[in-house]
Amino acid sequence: GEEVEEVLGMLDFDKLSKKYLREAVEGSGLVSSERFRELCEGRGSAFGATLQEERSFGSRGYQEGQFREIGQLAVHGAGPEQRVAAVDSGLCRVLVFEVASGRCVATAGVKGRGPRELWWPHGVAFSPRTGELFVSDFGLHRIQVYARDGSFVRGFGTMGAGDGQLCFPCGLAFTPGGELLVADGGNHRVQVLREDGSYVRSLRAHGGGALQTPTEVGAAHDGSTVVADSADRSAVHVFDADGSFRRSFSTLPDEEGAPPCGGGGGGHPPVVAVG
Repeated sequence: GEEVEEVLGMLDFDKLSKKYLREAVEGSGLVSSERFRELCEGRGSAFGATLQEERSFGSRGYQEGQFREIGQLAVHGAGPEQRVAAVDSGLCRVLVFEVASGRCVATAGVKGRGPRELWWPHGVAFSPRTGELFVSDFGLHRIQVYARDGSFVRGFGTMGAGDGQLCFPCGLAFTPGGELLVADGGNHRVQVLREDGSYVRSLRAHGGGALQTPTEVGAAHDGSTVVADSADRSAVHVFDADGSFRRSFSTLPDEEGAPPCGGGGGGHPPVVAVG
């Protein structure tokens, strides 16, 4: 009746899980299953803002400034000097664009297993100190570093489980202090390294146990680290600047095979970005 609809109008459906809504609303017997589905279908996005496209650049192809399979992104600088790097995993290279003009200003890497080459580029990050481009090579278990013009500078990392060694490195990010975060997925950890590849520390454990397959990583302005773990209930874990665990949240749906109420779906968190 009207009283029930008035109570329903007081609920914020965008912030309540489907499991809770099913138990509290549908389980109450005060609304029909059909009305419950209508309420869920009208449930909006949990995000507070919708971004509008300002410009786009790049196209599909094999030429300069084109992509076969675009992947991770990284941004450096501001104003007319701002650049964005985009991984092209299909052509085993990273393209760097000038944001203001959309012009491709550099190409880093070429397919191969040599010391200057990339076999399976995945993560990408700009050094806040030098502007150098750091690229994780998932296939060769190493990090490659390129200058602003795309020329090779140095590389570090070998396959293994020791300090500074890597096993299928994925996402990269720099902390405000200039340390490099590496989602070392095959070793079930996030490594913190200096720009020369020397080892600082590792993040392994969280409130519910240990990292399983960390695939992406981000750094906040306060020094905290955000880790997406594709195997641990598709969870995102947050660590303080000293490496201590702060909290977790999961992107899994409420039920196996069923997306959260309102659509979208769960699944593995592919990327994290921290503003």
